Parts: sequence; C-alpha cells; structure tokens
Amino acid sequence: MTEPRKRGRTPALTLRDKFELRQLRESGVEVTEAAAYLGVSRATALRALAELREKLGPEKLPNGQRARSYLRRLDFQLNK
Repeated sequence: MTEPRKRGRTPALTLRDKFELRQLRESGVEVTEAAAYLGVSRATALRALAELREKLGPEKLPNGQRARSYLRRLDFQLNK
C-alpha cells in the first residue's frame, strides 16, 4: 500500500533558505534585497527571520544595530 500524498501548499522557504537569509541579514544586507535574492516577498522574509529569532536568538548585525531596527518605518531609507 502506498503512503497518502500530503496536501497543502509547499513552504516558500526551506530551512536552508532561512539560514541563508539570516546570514545575509547578519552580513548587513537589507531585508528587502535579501528577499528579492531568494525570490520571496519581504513579509515572508520577515516571518522566516522571526521564526529563526525564536529558535536562535536575535541576529548579530554590523555596526551595533539592533535586531529589530529594520522593522521601523522605512522613511529613513526613502529619504536617502
């Protein structure tokens, strides 16, 4: 007898992709750029980072930035 097929949507990011996203973020790449690199939306990337943050703790960002500093409004990026 064969096993039943799993139904539902496949995940947008594999665990390997999530770790790669975290490494990109820790190296200083913006979330929007990292999400575009992996071919997912910014919201999906933020959810993946939040999931890993629960498991591994906050990211170690360059220049002493806080891990949640990219969740602020994007006005400062638009005015550059």
